[in-house]
Formats: sequence, structure tokens, C-alpha cells
Amino acid sequence: MKKFIIDADTGSDDAVAILLALQHPQTEVLGITVVSGNVPLAQGITNTLSTVEIAEQEIKVYAGADKPLVRDYIEIHSLKEFTQHVKSLSPISASAQSVHGIDGMGDIGISSKSSTYEETSAVDFLIETINNNPGEITLVTLGPLTNIALAIEKDSSIGAKVDHCYVMGGTSDGTGNVSAAAEFNIWVDPEAAKVVFDSDLQLTMVGWDNSYKYAMLKDDEIEQLKSLNTKLADFSVDIQRVLINLTKEWYDFNGFDLPDPITMAIALDNSIIEESQDLHVIVDTRDGITRGQTIVDYFDIEDKNKNVRVVTKSSNDKFMNMLLDLLS
Repeated sequence: MKKFIIDADTGSDDAVAILLALQHPQTEVLGITVVSGNVPLAQGITNTLSTVEIAEQEIKVYAGADKPLVRDYIEIHSLKEFTQHVKSLSPISASAQSVHGIDGMGDIGISSKSSTYEETSAVDFLIETINNNPGEITLVTLGPLTNIALAIEKDSSIGAKVDHCYVMGGTSDGTGNVSAAAEFNIWVDPEAAKVVFDSDLQLTMVGWDNSYKYAMLKDDEIEQLKSLNTKLADFSVDIQRVLINLTKEWYDFNGFDLPDPITMAIALDNSIIEESQDLHVIVDTRDGITRGQTIVDYFDIEDKNKNVRVVTKSSNDKFMNMLLDLLS
């Protein structure tokens, strides 16, 4: 049984990723830590609790950082306003509610029966659990890396004690989804990402480019999920409502991509990876158009340690089969 810790800014795709881990028969989720990102922290906690409830499991949830390491964080509900904010090159980070809905879950009225989360902070939970289980923890990060960076800054020894860390973040081919250069999770808190990428953690980066190439669900695949007629499958599709509308409006595509679930799927089954390379990755923390860019040194020009396994291709078929299996 693998021991997992999930760190999430729970919105509509995080929720599906969490369900995959909770439903996997060979995985024990020791806890879920929540960070601000897609939605503000309080909403992320509510979304995490509601996801755990729909899975009918009792998993402890821990509150983490409500803002990035050094940057301010604001809510933006309009896609137009968010785009203008990014283009203004403001140093302030912002939510992705224009993509996932104001509640982050498609604005379909999802709520949690419980508002109870653990008194222990996310950072202290991470440090204590990793130290108590050296070499046994798989850490999967689905949001900005603030909680992980704070834990490393408090106890730098934990990086070497984690078995492996899978990061949904960045991009391996320079294609951004926030700016021309940056993916959202890294853009929100590039300083935290730099701490994590420069740490002793054994990292696998599953970038947004991998998601839009290999985890983009089309109409027929969405219908396959819905045809399962299960509570988990219906929930997983329904909460993508705002994202589906956005994808149609912006990309003229009927469907949606699942960056967090493909990352979780890879963490659960490495055979989903078809191509990867061990490379040196640098996080750009400078303000400007390249803020949050993951610079991948493919030709070893910097002559520095290969700190990240970068996934460049994954199996859509295996990913889809996992979705159908675990959400059935």
C-alpha cells in the first residue's frame, strides 16, 4: 500500500484527481493539505471536504497558506479581468475562478455537510508525517507550491525523506496557460516553486503541455464517463461546467482538459508515462512576461544537476481507462 499526501488548491480538476487517489485500491491517503490558488483557501477547504464526502471516506484535511510566499493574492471572477491583470504584469497573484467557477466547482451548488478541518497546520502535518514515514511518502502537488516550500523552509531535511514528489505545474515546451510563458500553479507562486525545484525532493513535473496534448477529454470520452451512471463519474463531469463553456468559447473545442488528474494518474501508475527526461529546470521568479516560466535545459547548457524528471508524453488510453475504472 502506497502512502500518499495530496496538496491541492481544490477546484474542479483537483477534485477528480483526489477521487482517483481515494478510489485506488493500493493507495492510502494520509491527508490532504489545502493551499490558495484556483480559489481562496476557505473555499478550497470546503471543496476538499465535499470531495471527500462524495467518496464516502474519512480523510483528514489541513489548512495551509492563504497567500503566496512573498506576493499578495486577490480574487478575480471575470476572465476578461483576469487576462487584463496578467497582461498588466502586476506582481500580485490571482485566483482562477474565471476558469473553474466562483466556487471552483463549476458553480453547480456543491456544498459540504461538514466545515471541520484539522487544527494542525498543513506545514506541520507535512513535516511530522514525512519525518514519521521516511522514504515511504508519495507527495502529489496539484496547486501552487506554497505549502511545500514553507515546510522545506521550516525543516529542510524532509526533501530527502520523501519517496517521490509529483508536481502538476509548469510546461516543458514553453506553452503557457496564464501568460505566453507560464502555467498557472507556478505563476501564482514562483518563489515557492523555486524553493521546491531547488530542494532535495525527487521531482516529476507533469506540465500543462502534457495535459492539453494527452488529457483533453472530447465529447465521446465525456459520454463514456457519464454512461457509467455512478455518483463519482457524474460529479466529475458536472463540476467541469464552467471549464467546458470556457474551452468552447476560447478554443472552439467541445470538452475539457484534466491536468491534475493526469498527474495523479501518473503518480498512481508510472506506466502511463510514455516519454520523459531527467533535466535541469529553472523557475523564473522575475516580474514580467516570463514570471513563473519553467525553463527546461534540454541541451545541458547550464551544466547543472538534473533536478526534475520532465514528462513529455503520456498515454491517453491508459489515463482514460483509469478514469473509467476508478470512477465506476
